[in-house]
Amino acid sequence: MIVGRIFIKLLRLAATEYTMRPIYMKNMLRQTVSLFVLLLFISLLAFGCAPKQTMKSADLLSTPNLLVEADASWQAKRYEAAELYYAKLLERPDLVKSELPTIYSRLAESAYQSEHYHQARIALEKWANVDTSALELVAWERTYLNVMNALGKTERLQNHLKWTLESTNLPWSTRREVAFWYSDYFREKGDFERSLDVLDGFYKQAQDMTARSAFEHETLQRIYEFDDKTLTEFSTSVNAENQWRFPYALVGFEHDVRTASDPEAWSSVWRNLRSLSANADLADLIPIEVKLAELEAKYGLPRIGIALALPLTGPYGKVGVKILRGAGLAQWRLAQEGVDIDLRVINTEAVGWDTRLAELPNHYSVVGGPLRVQAFKKLYESIAPGERVLDDRAFFTFLSSLGGLEEGSEAWRFFTSRNDEVRSLVSLAVDELNIKNLAVFYPEEKFGRAMAETFYREATPLGGRIRGMQSYPSKDLKQWGKRVGKLLKVPANFSENKDVPLDQPDFGAVFLPDGWGQAQTLLPNFFFYEGEQLVFLGPGLWSRALNSAKDIDEHYYRLAVCPGAWWELSDGGRALQNNLTEEGLGQADFWVALGYDFLRFSGKMGALPSNWDAAEVNKRIAMAQGIEFSMAPMTWDDQGVGSQDLYLFSPVRNGKQLVDAEKLTRRIIRAKARRERRVEAYEQRMEEEKIKQESSIF
Repeated sequence: MIVGRIFIKLLRLAATEYTMRPIYMKNMLRQTVSLFVLLLFISLLAFGCAPKQTMKSADLLSTPNLLVEADASWQAKRYEAAELYYAKLLERPDLVKSELPTIYSRLAESAYQSEHYHQARIALEKWANVDTSALELVAWERTYLNVMNALGKTERLQNHLKWTLESTNLPWSTRREVAFWYSDYFREKGDFERSLDVLDGFYKQAQDMTARSAFEHETLQRIYEFDDKTLTEFSTSVNAENQWRFPYALVGFEHDVRTASDPEAWSSVWRNLRSLSANADLADLIPIEVKLAELEAKYGLPRIGIALALPLTGPYGKVGVKILRGAGLAQWRLAQEGVDIDLRVINTEAVGWDTRLAELPNHYSVVGGPLRVQAFKKLYESIAPGERVLDDRAFFTFLSSLGGLEEGSEAWRFFTSRNDEVRSLVSLAVDELNIKNLAVFYPEEKFGRAMAETFYREATPLGGRIRGMQSYPSKDLKQWGKRVGKLLKVPANFSENKDVPLDQPDFGAVFLPDGWGQAQTLLPNFFFYEGEQLVFLGPGLWSRALNSAKDIDEHYYRLAVCPGAWWELSDGGRALQNNLTEEGLGQADFWVALGYDFLRFSGKMGALPSNWDAAEVNKRIAMAQGIEFSMAPMTWDDQGVGSQDLYLFSPVRNGKQLVDAEKLTRRIIRAKARRERRVEAYEQRMEEEKIKQESSIF
């Protein structure tokens, strides 16, 4: 009707114009009207004359015919009609019961599509009642999840996910569909970590490698369809612990593939993809291998430049050579895996070494070392920031501290810190030996004071309480015994009453930050003052000295503990020694392990881009720190601050052995029991003497 009225008005307007205009305008109007009439005719055909779908009255149809109409509406996806017909069918007394599962299935889906969610829920429940195996079907699960989501039943969805993961009856095809539904559900809510976690949980339930492979392919296809923003958000859930596992490995893979075209990132991307193709725990690595081959053909094989700043001559030359031996072994092993490391070594004992380091090509973006504090200072002292050698490359020093520089920003550490040593000792005392009261006995020199301050600072957050702190002159041995007595609060008249048991100190462990040689003189003083039940906590210096120690008097060291970063019988230590033996490169030790681990670690970081900053380095570290360390494993936090999970040792006759906390606890108990027996014996003697004196009076 509206179209007709518009048409009449236009005709009247045209007629008016027709009488008022010249001939050429009349012809134009005549053509315009003709065109409008044609368009109107087409519109009428499309909207006015097109056949309309009509719904037949369900009450006028027999049950068989109603079923035919319902099925036809379902096939045509006319869900409102299908919902009505299937609902009416359920009211028919002559309906064949075998039709019920199909009717409830289609009624539930039709109601959901028509946004009648409560009707859909009721149909699903009735479907499950007439067919207990309905819950095993993809159709039931998919509709149920959609309906619960539409109704906002968050808790019910959480419970259903738990039930699905724990159920033993669901076929794999249904589990797979449920997995992808929940993954999409959490992705839409912005919970990307949970989205991947769900896929991981269901993937582990796949019955065989074929099922896993198909699951991987479908997941990879879905990841491929993500836009860059979504993929980046997913990639934040990939870390060193899960990077080789499904589905995280596939997320990392696609993220790297999209980054490969950036020349600055290609080196790192290539290294990641090489590692992924070699280490990923996936059923089918072919998609990764094929894509890597395509990228290599397109962008070529990158070279990773790494420099080592080491003393190769002078008093520390032997140490530097050991580090270089380990690095050389790692370079050879990586070359066999197709990773080309361009290694350059700078002798820090040679004149002008810092200039030669500064003049290296830019692709030597990562440097290991220096090993000595004075060499490190030369890289940043007396030169303004922005002009320092330190500012042009990422330095991973082989030092326990960076001095006044900010770790994780100006430089990084690839070495045991004082904090690492102290934390390992305090954690043992507090958490495993239940000794919370501690003391510090330190030499009056730079190292001793620094370690004492570190112990004091780190103990409290770990649950320790400092009950005593005493220094001693490092070179005046005659004062050592007196200072031990002062720490233990020995009475001044002790020498006159040596038979009287001394009061026990109010601490159970004492930290002794001095060398192994000094410890052999210090500890007997504690025993002299009845301190044999104390646990003696030594620094890493002890551990290194014990590597070559012989004929140790175990009597004084049964309760002694020291930390160390190298244990030759660890899995990593054995693997390194096997590699060295295979190549005829001699014996492994901490320094060889340091070079071996650093080169593999830095090689995995890849070449840094020319515009790198601290954030970029810390990001690379997060991915590289997952290597299998041969020394004690190192980790770095998000700010690039490193820590090392050290081994703990006890001295034994010809070296050292790993600490057994339970055995150490038993030794402490026995030591305390021996003292109690001495005290009881003394008190009994005193009582007997008292009785004798009293009897002599009478």
